[in-house]
Amino acid sequence: MGCATGIVKYLVFLANLIFALAGLALVIVGIMIKLNVGEASSIFPKEFSLAPVLSIIIGAIVFITAFLGCCGAVKESTCMLTTYSIVLLTIFILQVAVGVYAFLQIKDKGKFEQTIHQSVETTFNNMYKNQESNETMQVAQRFLRCCGVNGPSDYSSISKPIPNSCCPNIHVECNTLNNNAYDVGCAQELVRQLERYSKIIGGVAIGIAVVEIVGAVFGLCLASSIKNSYRRHIYA
Repeated sequence: MGCATGIVKYLVFLANLIFALAGLALVIVGIMIKLNVGEASSIFPKEFSLAPVLSIIIGAIVFITAFLGCCGAVKESTCMLTTYSIVLLTIFILQVAVGVYAFLQIKDKGKFEQTIHQSVETTFNNMYKNQESNETMQVAQRFLRCCGVNGPSDYSSISKPIPNSCCPNIHVECNTLNNNAYDVGCAQELVRQLERYSKIIGGVAIGIAVVEIVGAVFGLCLASSIKNSYRRHIYA
């Protein structure tokens, strides 16, 4: 094996080590989100509540693919390297397709905010009708540090006291007279948080996509180099 092939081999291994850690990170983040906001998942629209599950699935696929690439590079298996490169390119294409779809969905900011608002409003309206909606709203208010759909006045409009989850200190009576209730509505805060984290996720996705392309190209180059090396050895 030549010097150039050896360098590519170690580059493939290093890229896949980073790739494996990224996949493991996605799995951990998905599990943490699922555990921390699992009770409040119904406040999200269905397409957003699936995000933690998708993060776990994608992370697992990424980790397994990276492991396949590492093994292929170490064992110099052309079959494993070719399979690894094809899987990487397939993931990249699917990732681009999902990214374009998500961009088109969020591009219409008015529709995006309306969808979130309707989801939060539905949960709020059912708050005193069933236990699940009540628990969801309480967790959302505590987690997002918000109150009601548009603000604490929503509770006054339905003649209900402001719950303690609307205040930083749950052991003190929560009301607007003491100015200790969160003045921002959960619909507005949820939109702000989703927009904030979508930018972070987008940046991470771009970084992973770059690693995918580099890994796939290096994998194919290494597989081709190994094949040529074997042929030269056979016919030497």
